[in-house]
Amino acid sequence: PAGDGATFRGSFEHSLDAKGRVSLPAPFRSVLGDVPSVVLTNFVCDGARCLDGFSLPSWEAFEAKLRERSRFNSQLRKLENFYLARAVECPIDKSGRINIPNSLRTYASLGRDVVFTSSFHGFRVWEKKVWELIFRESEAALLENPDLFADVDV
Repeated sequence: PAGDGATFRGSFEHSLDAKGRVSLPAPFRSVLGDVPSVVLTNFVCDGARCLDGFSLPSWEAFEAKLRERSRFNSQLRKLENFYLARAVECPIDKSGRINIPNSLRTYASLGRDVVFTSSFHGFRVWEKKVWELIFRESEAALLENPDLFADVDV
């Protein structure tokens, strides 16, 4: 969740410019309120590369929880090496845009067309064609097994 416990919702298509700048979806900016930046890092979801995004306060809370763990934990070190080492704070400019660093654009194969999607802990940024494939695969799994989400029921 964002710093105040609010949740991002929905999916939104946007375009990256030549400098790697992209507008955050207006509903996401509304959730962020006065938060001055977001944190992006590499992520793998359902076998596909994308970016994981958080409000700065949410990311800082996540880091604080990790600091409570033993630094000698091998799983924690793998998380540090993969997830934390590539994390980048991206300031939100006056136009509501962020600049996605080239290293993260390359990792997630982001081209001009990207999709922002909500997640339980923040949001994700996808190459549009990758997101369309992931969505189709999820839909196909649900069509094949209508009880797919039964164990997730709350």
